[in-house]
Amino acid sequence: MDTQVSLSEIINFENSLFKDKQAVKTNYALTGIGDILHRNNEIRQYYQYLKDIFRVVSPSNIFIHGKTGVGKTILTKWVLEEIKKEASNRNIELTIIKVKCDVAKTENGMWQAINDNMPMPEGEKKRKIGNSISKHANYFEYLLNNYSGILLIVLDEIDKASDPQMINKIIRMESTLSKQFPCVIGITNDLFIYNKFPAELTSVLSQRELVIKPYDAYQLIDILNARIKMAFVPGVVPEVVVALCAAFAAQEHGEARRAIDLLRVSGELAEERQSDIIEEEDVRKANKKIEIERVNQVIQSLPKQSKITLLACIYVFDNVHKENTTANVYNVYMKICTALDADLLTWRRIVDLINELDLLGLISVIVKHGGRYGRQKQIIGISAKEQALKTLCNDYNIKLISEISPSNFFV
Repeated sequence: MDTQVSLSEIINFENSLFKDKQAVKTNYALTGIGDILHRNNEIRQYYQYLKDIFRVVSPSNIFIHGKTGVGKTILTKWVLEEIKKEASNRNIELTIIKVKCDVAKTENGMWQAINDNMPMPEGEKKRKIGNSISKHANYFEYLLNNYSGILLIVLDEIDKASDPQMINKIIRMESTLSKQFPCVIGITNDLFIYNKFPAELTSVLSQRELVIKPYDAYQLIDILNARIKMAFVPGVVPEVVVALCAAFAAQEHGEARRAIDLLRVSGELAEERQSDIIEEEDVRKANKKIEIERVNQVIQSLPKQSKITLLACIYVFDNVHKENTTANVYNVYMKICTALDADLLTWRRIVDLINELDLLGLISVIVKHGGRYGRQKQIIGISAKEQALKTLCNDYNIKLISEISPSNFFV
């Protein structure tokens, strides 16, 4: 007969591998800009872009590009903390407003988030505007005209905004009091975001750009070692485990977040089997577990058309008789849409969705040079392909065709 599981045995942390587990959580709060490793060049460039603040002049608009997990948001947070501190020391009036565009997705939501954090004219209370976009824009203009300082508006994950071209309205407004225009700092995973902007916006944006590159394996080792000192009991994380976590993360997208997650989950797996040390096999199992969980979460959050596009990518990738080109993906996509009675998007829009799937890490795409046939994008990998297909086929939008053989979509 099985022995009854004891809760007290499970939560006995006397022999835990972890000393401070929070230090290997993704929401671990850094204490300052000094905690950010291997980003000195990016920090220096950021400061250069913002130095006009100390001339009491609004800086140019800035766009921060980079893949997920390379530290765009945390770098911006601590750079602006340093800027704010120095502005205060010099008695320069500075307001920084941060908007999470994945939360306040609509134009109305973004205006509300901005106006809620605008400085108020002396003696006035915040007005209640309601859901009128034009009234929110007019109220912002009123507040701006009565503000005498420099205004920075940070739009984090601006690619998630339903109407990012509202930037056009913001950067054209000049404060009658300060004679300054707001500066917009856009943070985005999307290297092609400018393609979504209208010509009237791109002509006045005059942006400075900062591309945050992925970390390499050696940099990730340094980052992991810094966390290990805080998070683990001494001696439980061998160097080979640190190197393997760094190598897996570097092979993906050079994400510090991924490397730290790998380290934490590896420690959890080692602790579950009551080991006093983390082994390489723990890292390999952790890598597979994290990838499956990530793929599930991302796919479940995709809109219907992106799911259909991903399914077409998988079918083409698995077909040995067809090249893994976006042209073939589009042909299969059209047939899937017909089977599902779904709306058909244009070729250009599907190419955009393929780029987005690549940015999300669900597929890997390269540009193939075809000589006189020009360039074509080619799919060279699908993340956790079997799990991705299973998750897609469990979706109510795709379930209708899950029993149809993929070969039928190539006829």
